[in-house]
Amino acid sequence: MSFFLGQILEKMGSIDKDIRFMATHDLANELEKDTFKMDPTYENKIVTKLLALTADSANNVQENVVKCLGLLIKRVKDSQATEIIDTLSKNILEESNKEELVEISGIGLKTIITNLPSEGSSISTLVIKNLVPKLLVGIDSEKLKDKNEIKMSCLDILNDLLQKYGSFMVGDLENIQKVVLPKLNATRPAIRKRAILCLANIAFPSPDNLFNSLLDFIIKSIEEAKKPDHISTLIQAIGAICKSSGYRLGKYLPKVMPHVLNYCDNNKFEQNDELRENCLLCFEVIIEKCQKDVTPYIGEIITLCTKYIKFDPNYSDDGDEEGGDEEEEEMETSADDDEQEEEEEEEDLSDDDDISWKIRRSSCKTLCAIISTRPELLVELYQKVAPVLYNRFKEREENVRLDIFTTFVLLLKQLNKKLANPQAKEVLKQQVPKLVQSISKSLIDKSIRTRVGAIALLKELVMIIPGSLTGQVSQIVNGINLSLSEKNTNSNLKIEALVLLKLLLINEPAQSFQSHITSLSTHIVKCINDSYYRIASEALRVCQEFVIVFNKIRSSIDCKPIISNLFAANFVQLKAQDIDQEVKEAAISSIGTIITLFGNEIQSELQPCLSILLERLDNELTRVVTVKVLSRIINSSISIDLSSILPKAIELLSTFLRKNNRVLKQSSLIALNDIAKVCPNLLPSSLLTGILTEMATLINESDLQITHLAFVFIQNLLKQYSEKHQAATLVNEKCIPPTLSLLKSSLLQGVALESLLSLFATIVQLDEPGMKYEQLLTLLFNTAADIKQPVTRQSFHSISQCIAVITVNTTPAHRKQTIHNLICNLSSVNEPLVLLSLSCLGEIGRRIDIHENENLQESVYKTFEANNEEIKQVAALCLGDIAVCSLQTYLPFILEQIKNQPKKQYLLLHTLRETIVKLSHTDEGIKTIHPFLQSILPLLFDNCVNEEEGTRNIVAECLGKLSMIEPNDIIPKLVEKIKSPSPLERSTIVTSIKFSIMENKEIVDQYLAPNISQFLTLLHDGDLIVKRSALLSLNYIAHNKPNLIRNDLSIYLPILYNNAKIKPELIREVDLGPFKHKVDDGIEIRKTAFECMYTLLDTSIDKIDVAPFIVSLCDGLKDTQYDIKLLCHLMIIRLANSNGAALLENITLLLEPLRVILMTKVNETAVKQQIERNEECIRSALRAVASISRIPNSDSIVKFEEFVKNTIRTTPLAAQFNAILSEDTMSNQDSMDTSN
Repeated sequence: MSFFLGQILEKMGSIDKDIRFMATHDLANELEKDTFKMDPTYENKIVTKLLALTADSANNVQENVVKCLGLLIKRVKDSQATEIIDTLSKNILEESNKEELVEISGIGLKTIITNLPSEGSSISTLVIKNLVPKLLVGIDSEKLKDKNEIKMSCLDILNDLLQKYGSFMVGDLENIQKVVLPKLNATRPAIRKRAILCLANIAFPSPDNLFNSLLDFIIKSIEEAKKPDHISTLIQAIGAICKSSGYRLGKYLPKVMPHVLNYCDNNKFEQNDELRENCLLCFEVIIEKCQKDVTPYIGEIITLCTKYIKFDPNYSDDGDEEGGDEEEEEMETSADDDEQEEEEEEEDLSDDDDISWKIRRSSCKTLCAIISTRPELLVELYQKVAPVLYNRFKEREENVRLDIFTTFVLLLKQLNKKLANPQAKEVLKQQVPKLVQSISKSLIDKSIRTRVGAIALLKELVMIIPGSLTGQVSQIVNGINLSLSEKNTNSNLKIEALVLLKLLLINEPAQSFQSHITSLSTHIVKCINDSYYRIASEALRVCQEFVIVFNKIRSSIDCKPIISNLFAANFVQLKAQDIDQEVKEAAISSIGTIITLFGNEIQSELQPCLSILLERLDNELTRVVTVKVLSRIINSSISIDLSSILPKAIELLSTFLRKNNRVLKQSSLIALNDIAKVCPNLLPSSLLTGILTEMATLINESDLQITHLAFVFIQNLLKQYSEKHQAATLVNEKCIPPTLSLLKSSLLQGVALESLLSLFATIVQLDEPGMKYEQLLTLLFNTAADIKQPVTRQSFHSISQCIAVITVNTTPAHRKQTIHNLICNLSSVNEPLVLLSLSCLGEIGRRIDIHENENLQESVYKTFEANNEEIKQVAALCLGDIAVCSLQTYLPFILEQIKNQPKKQYLLLHTLRETIVKLSHTDEGIKTIHPFLQSILPLLFDNCVNEEEGTRNIVAECLGKLSMIEPNDIIPKLVEKIKSPSPLERSTIVTSIKFSIMENKEIVDQYLAPNISQFLTLLHDGDLIVKRSALLSLNYIAHNKPNLIRNDLSIYLPILYNNAKIKPELIREVDLGPFKHKVDDGIEIRKTAFECMYTLLDTSIDKIDVAPFIVSLCDGLKDTQYDIKLLCHLMIIRLANSNGAALLENITLLLEPLRVILMTKVNETAVKQQIERNEECIRSALRAVASISRIPNSDSIVKFEEFVKNTIRTTPLAAQFNAILSEDTMSNQDSMDTSN
């Protein structure tokens, strides 16, 4: 290395500039290597020579020198680093006459700052210490008073330093601020601009007192300022400070905003467009960063924006008012005349001094900020802002016009948000005619960018309010036709036009396109034949939707010529081998739709096309889409002869069942199902064994959707296939064994179980050898016997339903015998058999009336006395199910026993609940139970005061279900019971509304909604049981029917915050002899309150004032319970994802509680469980911090950055935190449900 450095040093002194260039270039390359080590003997000489070369006459040598100095600063001793900084600073300050040297020295210092480590280090501290005083001299020195270039260079370098090391320069910030502030009054705009940037970077890390002095100075200056340039600079400074410091500016808005609002619309400065633009840009930043504090001024800002988005003093147009006659007349003008007028205007207005477009663009940006951050104003924005925007679609400046389109698209997208006010959509629907009329001119504009922007807006509009553009389809289609017909149209424009056409065809009524069928078909054919694959593929997708629309109105049009042309174009793409995959798939899907709907019109071309589809089915790349197309063709209402391809296709489909591709497997099953339903006799008997063998492998618990499709196929086969005996034999041999194995699984449920039950019903009805009722019954009982011990009612859930279904569908004699045997089984000592028999009787009883069977009631009721708790529970459910179809017989008995058998009361209430729940799900069931309500209600009200919480919960569910059957009578009774002196009764009543709100929506809205507030008055109840029940009900409503409480959250949230606090009066001391133990009776109340807050964050965040919410979160983070802390961490994550800006405004409150959690260490005597819980809590807190760090501009919060650095980055938690940060964002989406 010494030899290399010696050579470099020698060459850098060469008189040949090329040699000097190569020497510095080689040195820079070596310095970039991690393995480079500086020889101490050459260090001083290298540095000295490089500094001398900053004055080199060759620019490329200077560039290399600057690069070397930037890389060298980290590798040399402090003395050499100081020399580099001093020399470069001296070049700037003392060699002011040498402009080139000043410039290269400035670049050198900026390069050094760029190459310094981003974290604080000894070298960066040294550079800051030496450089800052010199830069301040350069900015403020009297000697350099007229040297503006030096001042600008020093401000640039200082800005770079502050941007990178602001938080490490807190001690210097006051001096820097004193020097930089006066530069806001500089005569040269470039100096003022650089001063503003420096002040913004000072404001970010500055302590509160310095920040306050900065704002006080600016506010005082703006109050005293007279010159528009000075005012404009101060407003720019406010915007820049707000951008860097965020919410910190919020408390100064009452002093700042009146001035900015005044200067934005001040007649005195009417001609100063720059001032007005800066005011609007300042509004934009304040709206984004100070969302809470800017609220009082939003109305005025909207008024100014809607005024100045039309500000165009050099262009006279009186047609801005909504619905003006001038606009309508203008729209009737021909396209040629419009273009001529625009050209004349552009010639007249080619003045470079016209910057009014900047004001209009700034108004757009400010409106975008309002639209994005104020969802609660959505209706008002559509009423006041939307008309102004669509009346400005005729904006003459293209970039501004596109910004207006973007603003309107953003406004449209707000309607897709979860909590968007539906009234806004109704307002938009009323505006559609004028909106489309305004934008239709842009669809025929000569500018490609304008057309694309207009189409993008219309695409969004069609998706937001589908079916609402019926009367405007012709206007839009005319514009689309123009874009598709022009020879030299931009390909992107064509694609966008095709996408819009597709959306229109999907979402608008078919009759709207009747007059455009011929023209559209011509353009679609032309685009299908386009050489660019993206246009061709999109056109084919459009063709598919067009054919569907055409089919709906075919009776009024001669369809043969149009369909023939479309089919021919599709067929060319279908048979082509050398085309893009996207085009192949689109062609297959499109031609499949044509065949499905218009196959009778193209009989002669059908067979060649089907042959090609068969080839595509055999091709690995196109088989999935072809299988789906085959299903559509099979299900066609037109009789299409598929006999030529179906045998081979079925063979291929059966092989696809063993592929790993799930989509292919699922599509193949659907296709085989369609074949079994529509044309079962085309299933070759030779392939049946293979198909059913593959089906058998699909019957398992790993994919229940596939299993469901397999059961449906088997059922369709047994029903439709002509050779039923052969089919039944194969099904019995291949498919019944895996089905019986599946029945042992506790995962069998949903559609798979329903299709299996339907299949068993079909099998029993067929009564084929090998699968007769007695044989199936034996198999099912044997399967149940094979289930591993211990068994529960869940173990027999599926089997009992299967036994019930086959019993219901068999002959009356078989049914009677089976029920008799099941009743006899109830006296068996074999507990699993008793459990199964009870489950079967219940499942049979809820399907048909079986009360006539001897000893049924007595035998079932006797099992209530069993020793096995599981048997007693199943017996209760069984009796309730049996009562469903024979209510007249069993309900009086159940009610009588509830009154007279207190020991069995809990089980009997389960029985009653089961009956009520099953009957309340159907209209017929409601009619059946209605006459018995007056007998049931007194019994339920009597049990509202039961000491057992489980009993009260059952009673509450029954009351809730019944209240929706007879709301006029029952809801007033429930409201009356709120005032009951018994806390247990009050608890039961408020719990009952949980079970009411999920029933009929109309009944809930009509009868329950007006009384919700009365039920929730129990949130103030002094009894803890009642209060917790009320909180649980509030949480349940917040999750499932938030609209019932959203408008009253200002009442309920303070109650939640109060209940989330630790209450000393609820903590009692229990004497346990040798020691005393504290018991907190408020834990469950607090936990429930926080769960409700968490739910409201998901369903009603737009109604929550975040500041007091975060204060309550702080209480939760300080709680003694781990569960509450974890819940608070989840709330922080949810808040960061949904309203990060509001969280940042109040983040400082959370930092200390989070720090305490992260620093918590368990005692040495802690058990393993305590250690694990503490580690889990720390991990959870780190996730919360990570979610905050992902919020845009979170790095502008100095205290948060310091917290992360000092508490996490420099501690053992750093590795864990980095791992969490690197996780996929989706893994941080919380999905906890606390509504139950």
